[in-house]
Amino acid sequence: MSRTTRARAVVVALGVLAATPALAGCSLPGSQAGSSERVTVLAAASLTDVMPSLVAQAQGRHPDRDYEVSYAGSAQIVQQLNAGAPADAVVLAGEEPLALLEGGLEAGETLIVATNTLVVALAEGNPAEITQWTDLGRDNVSLVVCAEQVPCGQATQRVFAADGLRPTVASHEPDVRATLSKVVSGEADAGLVYVTDVVTTDLLTVPVPPEAAALNRYPAFSVGGSPAGEEFVSGLESARSREVLREAGFGLP
Repeated sequence: MSRTTRARAVVVALGVLAATPALAGCSLPGSQAGSSERVTVLAAASLTDVMPSLVAQAQGRHPDRDYEVSYAGSAQIVQQLNAGAPADAVVLAGEEPLALLEGGLEAGETLIVATNTLVVALAEGNPAEITQWTDLGRDNVSLVVCAEQVPCGQATQRVFAADGLRPTVASHEPDVRATLSKVVSGEADAGLVYVTDVVTTDLLTVPVPPEAAALNRYPAFSVGGSPAGEEFVSGLESARSREVLREAGFGLP
């Protein structure tokens, strides 16, 4: 019997971030441009779909603020912070990149605001006829995964090591959204992405074996003592923000 499952939701356009030094961003304006306090949030690529709703919660609490969100792989975000990129608050997709932060950047309390796990996303029509986890080891399967520098890539390596699977990888992508994009476009037969990434698609999925599943924890922190950043981070623990995360498929710590 097939172990594939279907995530039932509408397909949304994927904004894929290229592996460049610049962060891809979007503005979520406050009351009036030019009259609001700007709050810059750097967020992991896997938060692309849910962050607008989280920012809307913050906007409701502080209508005088103008929130600007940029998305990238977590390792790239840390590199940008170390290079002096402006930010008030940061939400990463794993705890490993925290060790790369230069001293003094991380301010206030670091909160774990969500968790996520990996799943195998299958290209439309499942051309490689993948029905179980071990099928990824077949020679005719084109598999894409995240680069090892980012949390989804580190989780992928932990999963492979725990299960002993050593599949051939067609490409290592800069972040989880780029990985998913290769599957959605049909450039790859399968990709290891977060559960939350396929919630907004009609892609078939194959679960990672429970004994090998790797849990990623999402740390959030303010930068440079920014009061607005600290309030944004603490707001992620509000009941409504937690409900938004849960509805998007994230686990809650």
